[in-house]
Amino acid sequence: MQIIESLVDLPDAIAPCAVTLGNFDGVHLGHRELFRHLVKTARQLNCPAVVYTFDPHPLKFLAPDRAPKLLNTPAEKERLIAASHVDYLIKTPFTAEFAAMTPEQFVEDILLAKLHIKALVVGYDYAFGKGRRGNADFLQACGVKYGFSVEVLQPVGADGLAYSSTRIRNLVAAGDMAGVVGLLGRQYNLEGQVVPGDQRGRELGYPTANLQTDKELLPAPGVYVVKVRNGSQEYGGVVSLGNRPTFGGKTSTIEVHLLDYTGQLYGQTLRIYFVERLRGEVKFSSSEELVSAIAADVLQARQILQSTQIIQYREYLSLK
Repeated sequence: MQIIESLVDLPDAIAPCAVTLGNFDGVHLGHRELFRHLVKTARQLNCPAVVYTFDPHPLKFLAPDRAPKLLNTPAEKERLIAASHVDYLIKTPFTAEFAAMTPEQFVEDILLAKLHIKALVVGYDYAFGKGRRGNADFLQACGVKYGFSVEVLQPVGADGLAYSSTRIRNLVAAGDMAGVVGLLGRQYNLEGQVVPGDQRGRELGYPTANLQTDKELLPAPGVYVVKVRNGSQEYGGVVSLGNRPTFGGKTSTIEVHLLDYTGQLYGQTLRIYFVERLRGEVKFSSSEELVSAIAADVLQARQILQSTQIIQYREYLSLK
């Protein structure tokens, strides 16, 4: 997949093309179904499949106080979209000028003039352009007028509810990491660099790696069973998220204890896959009480991890 961050000097090979439009935060099962239809359409038309998105998220520009915490870092989103056999990812800077563009201008100046669109695939609730007037009905009318096909994908979901980034955010914020899997199709994860800490975990007999991450949305404070990737190596683990109230902490930390690991991790990058929440954050009355709780957490984590495999994004497109 080729990533394009400017509409100036687009590669000749991109046009004509099949396109989908959206923010795609989370790259959940609904998004993946959209990409499936896009790629299938593009292959039938013998043209590139193009995902057109925006950076930053429009609400971060238009209404920062209402902007959601994102489920993906930019690098994660790129990696997940690329796994769907998409040919090009266009990341348009969301600016004041772009925000003022009417739906008609977007269709005429970008989809037609620059991308020479042959087909468009969008979700049923997609809206864009000034006043969000560019909805599915508008795009279908444009398709008839200008001669490109428009497929509007109806809600995709389970248990009678559509997959959505908002639902996933609510589950993550509540610490329901098992529930997230059914919407994402994989475990929620974060990537972070190991940085020096205060060594308190080592003093307690459970050394931890302290992580710094660019991930915006973290699960609710508490203790979680996780699996941890360090390069090609995989470990079970327990991670604590929160302010460490037992020690009067005032800043939030991510501290992960790798089971059956010895060695230094400073400066390395770990990826944590959340499996299950064990408990909320607790202020213990003594270090001894905390150590006893950690021992119980580790024992329970080992039991859970015996039957747990990481569910990652797997290419599942069928183009037949």
